[in-house]
Amino acid sequence: MKRFFSIFLMAFLAFSATRAAVVTFDFSSAEGITAMGYAVPGQSAGTNLTQSDPVTVDGVTLSAIDGATETHIWNSQGSYTLRIYVNGAITLSVAEGAITGITVNAANTTNFDLIADVGDYSTDATVGTWTGSATAVTLTHVGSKNAQIASLVVTTTGDGPVVDPEDPIDPDIFKLDSLQNLATLEDGTAFQFMSDVYVNYQWNDHLWVMQLDEEGNAIAALIYGDTGKEYRLGSVISAGWTAVKKTYRSQVEAAEPAHFANAKDILDEDYYSPFDCTGYLSYVADASEGWTGYKVYFDGVHLSPIQENGTFTISSLETEDGMTYLAEMTGFNKFAIDYPEVDSTEAYGIEGMMVIYNDVMELYPISITSDPGTRLWKVLYEGEDGVQYKVNDTLYVAAAVDSEKGKLVYVTDNVDKIYYDTYAEWGYAEWMDWYPDWIALDCSGDEARFNTLAAAQVLKPGTVKGVLADRMTNPRLVLNSTPAELEDVELPTLTLFNYNLSEDYLAALGSEVGRADGYFFYKDGVPSLCSEQDSVVVKLDFAYAPGLEAEMSQKEGFFFGLLCVFTLDEPWEENVAGAPMRRIHATDENYFTNYTIYPLAILSSSDVEEIGVDKQVVDVKYVTPAGIVNTIPQDGVNIVVTTHRDGSRTTTKRLNK
Repeated sequence: MKRFFSIFLMAFLAFSATRAAVVTFDFSSAEGITAMGYAVPGQSAGTNLTQSDPVTVDGVTLSAIDGATETHIWNSQGSYTLRIYVNGAITLSVAEGAITGITVNAANTTNFDLIADVGDYSTDATVGTWTGSATAVTLTHVGSKNAQIASLVVTTTGDGPVVDPEDPIDPDIFKLDSLQNLATLEDGTAFQFMSDVYVNYQWNDHLWVMQLDEEGNAIAALIYGDTGKEYRLGSVISAGWTAVKKTYRSQVEAAEPAHFANAKDILDEDYYSPFDCTGYLSYVADASEGWTGYKVYFDGVHLSPIQENGTFTISSLETEDGMTYLAEMTGFNKFAIDYPEVDSTEAYGIEGMMVIYNDVMELYPISITSDPGTRLWKVLYEGEDGVQYKVNDTLYVAAAVDSEKGKLVYVTDNVDKIYYDTYAEWGYAEWMDWYPDWIALDCSGDEARFNTLAAAQVLKPGTVKGVLADRMTNPRLVLNSTPAELEDVELPTLTLFNYNLSEDYLAALGSEVGRADGYFFYKDGVPSLCSEQDSVVVKLDFAYAPGLEAEMSQKEGFFFGLLCVFTLDEPWEENVAGAPMRRIHATDENYFTNYTIYPLAILSSSDVEEIGVDKQVVDVKYVTPAGIVNTIPQDGVNIVVTTHRDGSRTTTKRLNK
């Protein structure tokens, strides 16, 4: 019987092939457009295709469904294409026989993303190929812009759709219409599912699907086995597929899947987004609550290092009825994602699929993310002392100081623009010109950490983490881990401001590294940098470079240029009148008395009697960020200092030798 049937089928197919017809819809030329009965569009214009007014060529009918924009033939400088927009579609149909093949020739492959409602559709470079047997085939565009098609070639047969003579669906098979009832079936029960489902996640032989009941509740299930299809998230799978109910280590599965159709639609992200269960870890981890098969997300959780067998622990502090407790759940890296090098001080966001294994709930992570951190300007102007922050900026090391003041490394973001979005919810967010911000990294007593940072040039974004202190005076982060150095990066010119006290000008922020020019005197026994008429007198403290005082004390009255750290003694008032909030000095005309300057290196010095003689160059020096002065540039970063005899402002910049 099997041999007879095979011979009969081969003869049938051979006979069908002799009756096959090929119909071409050519959208790439005016002649082809006219032959289909469409009007040729003018320059930069289109001819719309509609569902209500289809055209038929040699027995094949073409109609269209509009997407985000009307489906149309477009003329771009004499180049014609059929354009289908997001969620738009075309349908090819026959009144007699069947469509057995479609070739879609792309005019532009940048967004050539179609799906078919029946049969099999695949894409190879500029050609899409559909195979199957159907009286109608709908090709839907699911890309982000538009699909541009040059032509469609449709193969038909006059003998009707080829139907498998061995009907795969047993008419006596159990009919199941709700995933809610899957668990109630006896293991080994074969069933046909009679409702649509949509894809929540797919990985190898694991296909998680969801069904919406009449009240809009989502019911989850796991289909395990080869469906023969790869689906996009949100793909709607038509009713009619079959499976066998099985239970594996307490996990209910729809196993041995068969008769799965192509996606007939693609739902938007709202359908397959995870349930945000932040703060409810213990609830979701309770097997009796029924979270098996759902996609979930937790924010602000802590992770343990991953074990060799792929397991790890997810933990979170949660509060219930005024009591705070530690909630934990097991994770298993089923999908072999890149697991992070866990930092115990870091909080993570984790998205994954919930499964049950031996009566214990587990999470299979799809993605693990850490908080990208906060921009330095937000830390300084919107932060709070005592709060831990992670800085999401590339930070440049300008000075490292180990003194009785502590092991401090001074860094800057070196930005000249920021995206100011503090009031984004009010519609106020824009790019703003900005001055670089500064902060000190406090290594406390950790000598190894200090030495690592002192040797670094650029620190990697997201690795600088610590508790903010002294925000309103000399902001610093008390580090709780060692930041990573960003290597193989081209060093930019570092903005170091030059404050010339002889011009009565000083507007530095606390913890800022820069240059100060002025006359050196002892005022009331206190070393000071002064303007020419003593209208500005700023205290000097040599704690960061004790050897400099001996050198400068021999040249009292000289005009010095100093590489230094600027600090504030007391908080200034807030600028409450405008945005953003920046620390500014009070209206007191003696505001400069609130500064203390910590010299790092002498950049230049000139006898006051020589001031104004000429502007010839006296010397050029190269200063490292650590304050080491060299006569020639050294390997690494150098601050180039050019000194004129009249003591005028020098050019200071940062470069890499």
